[in-house]
Amino acid sequence: MITVGIIDMDEQERAETKKIISEINRLESTIPIRVLFDKDKLSTMSYKDVPDVVVVDIDRQDNLILERVKGIFPAAEILVLTNNFDVRIVRSCFRYGAVGYILKETCWQLLREAIMVTLDKGSFISPHVSRALIEQAFSAKQCENLLTAREMQIANGIVEGLSYKMIAQKYTISLDTVRIYIKRIYRKFQINSKGELIAQLTA
Repeated sequence: MITVGIIDMDEQERAETKKIISEINRLESTIPIRVLFDKDKLSTMSYKDVPDVVVVDIDRQDNLILERVKGIFPAAEILVLTNNFDVRIVRSCFRYGAVGYILKETCWQLLREAIMVTLDKGSFISPHVSRALIEQAFSAKQCENLLTAREMQIANGIVEGLSYKMIAQKYTISLDTVRIYIKRIYRKFQINSKGELIAQLTA
């Protein structure tokens, strides 16, 4: 038997996830999947039973919830089930321990497959999310092609939150040289601010 925990702030959607898992068990007798707990948040959880998979909706929650889940259940696999597919959020979820990402709108009914793939050391990612990640990688490559190696270093320094002075020290160049590079980068991207540059490189 596979055990699953559900963490979702929306009571109706939590019930829907549980219902889908019950339906899976009715239709698929091979490997039953049992809901170990369904909670709205981590603080209301009992930790005595360890789930194989924790299905987490990140809507209306801090992404750090994934790190907390991983801290409580280090052996459990984390599967994000949500409606949010902002690429930055997706990448953040993977950094905090998620191994799969499903959109409720399009892939809710594929939950069993996602759970089985995840437990088989695979990663189930909704097609729309995969496409967004691919487009982001392509966009990042285009940015790299547009900038020289030094311009890319300077731009990455800005993304990392370094000041012009810190960038100058890091690459042993003058502050004026950093400013010249920044102007060139802005001109190439047709932008006027650090915020726009960060958005361009991390979108």
